[in-house]
Amino acid sequence: MTVSAHPLPGRGAAGVPGAGPGRVRLAVCVATVAACVPYLTIKIAWLSGSTVGWNDVDAAKDSALYVGNAITMAMDAAAVLVALAFTFRWGLRIPAWAVLAPIWIAAGLLAPIVVAVPLGSASQTLTSSESLTGTDNGLQGWVYAVVYSGFTVQGLGLLAAFVLYARTRWPDVFTSRTRDLPEGATHALQRLLAFGAAGLAAVVALADLFWALGGTVGLTAEEIQDRTVLRHTVDGVSGLLTAAGAGALLLIVLRAGRPRGFVPPLAAAWVGSGATFAGSLYALLVMLGRPAHLASGFTVAEAMTALAGVLAGLVMGLTGAVLLVERDGQMARPIASSTP
Repeated sequence: MTVSAHPLPGRGAAGVPGAGPGRVRLAVCVATVAACVPYLTIKIAWLSGSTVGWNDVDAAKDSALYVGNAITMAMDAAAVLVALAFTFRWGLRIPAWAVLAPIWIAAGLLAPIVVAVPLGSASQTLTSSESLTGTDNGLQGWVYAVVYSGFTVQGLGLLAAFVLYARTRWPDVFTSRTRDLPEGATHALQRLLAFGAAGLAAVVALADLFWALGGTVGLTAEEIQDRTVLRHTVDGVSGLLTAAGAGALLLIVLRAGRPRGFVPPLAAAWVGSGATFAGSLYALLVMLGRPAHLASGFTVAEAMTALAGVLAGLVMGLTGAVLLVERDGQMARPIASSTP
């Protein structure tokens, strides 16, 4: 009797020992790393005591802001490491969780920026004479231009690098069909978690879309006065990503026949859950830390929406992780054949 098994991760054609990254992967890596440099430079300057780019020098000395700058600088430095791991062969030897967790957070933080900032900036420029950054702001306009332009390139670069990396390490994912996924021992739990997360996600998505469409209930008077077309666009994109993530996860868990491919709903669930979790966690941390130039006040509605987003995104992410681990375990299990 012979035994057959699925290939080990990283043994695809592009994972042949000695094979280096191609020109496309190198170009994507270089562009992504280069996009991180301006942000890292600004953060290093601020942590060193510089007030370059600040209108309000006193706000630059906020202790909560100093901690936030250190954390966000470390996150952008991690993005550089992730881009390198997606490009060079040593990245294939990293445990899957150590690769997937950072890119899940990165996708969640950067996806709304990649979509909303260009769209919202263009819309506001064409339809309004308001400043893109609001009226009362401690930072100079060029800082936003440099930072968010860099974030947009980073988001696109990391996405492209991850797709190329995943096609090498997990090629079978790109040929799988959603309805053919095996239902393992945790399938009932997956359904329960997915529906629970969808309920919380619905609350978050409706709140974001309500504010995006001009609703003001649950916002402070200062926020209402300072809302711009760009801010409305960001809220709208965030709400749509949350809804898409929860809906796509349900399609996967319920083994829906449409779309046939596993990758489209997986990508939507991945980005949507990441955006819900990371965006809500960031908002919640800002509310708790309250750095002067970011959060002068917030309402109970905003705090509860952020908390619901953190829980919904986390549960969606955990459900997806359980599903993928169980799928990989079942597909990697040796299959006995009757061939002598």
